[in-house]
Amino acid sequence: MTLYQRDSQKDHTAEDDRLNAAQKSFLDMVGYFGLKPKSGEKEVAPGYVFMLWYEFCSDFKNTWKRESKNISKERLKEAQENMKKITAENRVETKKVNANSLKERLRQKEASVSSS
Repeated sequence: MTLYQRDSQKDHTAEDDRLNAAQKSFLDMVGYFGLKPKSGEKEVAPGYVFMLWYEFCSDFKNTWKRESKNISKERLKEAQENMKKITAENRVETKKVNANSLKERLRQKEASVSSS
């Protein structure tokens, strides 16, 4: 029985030490970020900290998505411009066919003969 009590006491002491370390770490974090308690409260509550953190994460996520979309649009636009440049360089210029030219009249004559 005394062995059980000693083990329980050690476990309790270890858990108490971990709790104190967690509380100290929380207070250090609150001090680092300069958080002030809500009006009417003495200390900053963990729920308040996590509420602020959740709002920050949501805003960051929305901003990240918006910026990612903008970057994707810019990259797409750049790729399209590059494709236009490449196709413009490789484009073969053609002259407009003169309807009264000898070649055009011969083509029309051949087309009418082959369709008849």
